[in-house]
Amino acid sequence: MPSAKAALAPRFFFHFIFSSLIFALSLTTIAPRALAQQTLGAITGSVTDVSGAVVQGATVKSRAVATNLEVTAQTKTDGSYLLSDLPIGTYEVKIIREGFETAVYPVIIVQGNRTSTVNAKLTPGKVATTVTVDATPLMNQVDTTIGYVVDTNTIETTPLGTGSFTQLAILSPGVHADFLGGGGANTGLGNQAIFANGNRDTS
Repeated sequence: MPSAKAALAPRFFFHFIFSSLIFALSLTTIAPRALAQQTLGAITGSVTDVSGAVVQGATVKSRAVATNLEVTAQTKTDGSYLLSDLPIGTYEVKIIREGFETAVYPVIIVQGNRTSTVNAKLTPGKVATTVTVDATPLMNQVDTTIGYVVDTNTIETTPLGTGSFTQLAILSPGVHADFLGGGGANTGLGNQAIFANGNRDTS
């Protein structure tokens, strides 16, 4: 007569295989969602005229410089607009409205899981006349995100005194690093212990 352990073995094996399949399927659904959250951003803002009055019905076009992907939105009754689910990268933003000169913002950086705020002021005139706005502050005025994304140019051009990537972390507001110890030829080299906003370096 088979023992109780032998009788339970097939049932345990089936339960183990079933649980493994469920876990694997959950990973396949979570991974794309997490990736999308990291690689998508948004542009929002409001459009007014030179007097400060809101401009509704204006067309806001964003074009990815690298891929020419174009996303379009219309300003609402309060002059606001939202361009969401944009792949990270550099964008050119055009704001077009009949009776106004076209405003062009050629360098708008979209970062993962961040929202850049671009407020525009349109000048009365012909649509064919284009006004290029080069100095565009990339503010975040719509959420409480305090994260900091180091762009490729900063990474490539910032000299690292310790030879470690951890020095890039202290570029973010509120982040500090401990001094490195050691002596001899290796003094100052290696990773630094970093801490943010008063938390411990192990947090």
